[in-house]
Amino acid sequence: MKPLNSHFKDQLSLHFIVFIWGFTAILGRYISIDALSLVFNRTALTSVAIAVYMIWKKRPFKASAKELWFMALCGVLIAMHWITFFGAIKIANVSITLAGVSTGALFSALLNPLLNKGKLDLIELALGAIVVVGIVIVFYEEPNATTIKTYTWSGYTLTNYQLGLLIALFSASLSASFSILNKQLVARYPLPVQVTFWELSFAFIGVALYDLIAGSHNPMSLWATVTTDWWYLVVLALLCTAYPFIKSVELLKRLSPFSVMLAINLEPVYGILLAALLFGAEENMKPQFYFGVLIILGTVIANGIIKAQKRKSGS
Repeated sequence: MKPLNSHFKDQLSLHFIVFIWGFTAILGRYISIDALSLVFNRTALTSVAIAVYMIWKKRPFKASAKELWFMALCGVLIAMHWITFFGAIKIANVSITLAGVSTGALFSALLNPLLNKGKLDLIELALGAIVVVGIVIVFYEEPNATTIKTYTWSGYTLTNYQLGLLIALFSASLSASFSILNKQLVARYPLPVQVTFWELSFAFIGVALYDLIAGSHNPMSLWATVTTDWWYLVVLALLCTAYPFIKSVELLKRLSPFSVMLAINLEPVYGILLAALLFGAEENMKPQFYFGVLIILGTVIANGIIKAQKRKSGS
């Protein structure tokens, strides 16, 4: 049996990682470049950091062509998730975005049967319906912030907060799709750090190709030019991306998946509290918003508890 002090240190490390992930949204708010440029810089810096780590640890880079294609697909998905995530932050705010993205676990529960050709769980479907209630409450909540803008498209008018929430929900579905496919890959591939290196490298290449074809036609223009942006990007790439991944892989060897899942569900809580502390009025939401977020997070945690009990009973 593991000593209590060792277990406590692992739990502390896990929550520190989740806190760092919650801080990712804060950095996205501080960085001045647009979402596409942000992800271009983030994936470039993180890929280099993980490559250095792999060389230091003498890990191989080689992978089969079939696996590389699968990693490329996962890389494009994670790039799209990050672009929509940071895009939602810049359109709305951190709190709205984290409320939307926190539905990722429920999206995963609903999408998993489709991507893995399994049966749809009626309990998960019911929990998904409850989450919709929380989303509707958040969607129609009128924030106290004075930075409200309106967008009109095809006769429909949305506030920047409503548009940001919709983008965040799409981002959550992308994150869930990535997690499901990535789990398939990692299950048959013995080197998760190598998988992440290739996925982030392909994410970087994907963003560069998109900008070359449909954007500015000059991916070099995506590099950050402001000194403060570079400092934030280095923190984002090294402290908020490379380090948490490598450390979380290590912790997964000692902690149960359920413990990890429960801790990760606290990410939006940390992020929303940090946003309220750092940005004040811009993140000042009415009580209805927090009630909606509690419904979403409570349902996600309930889903994890039900799954853990099912695994324990063998059903």
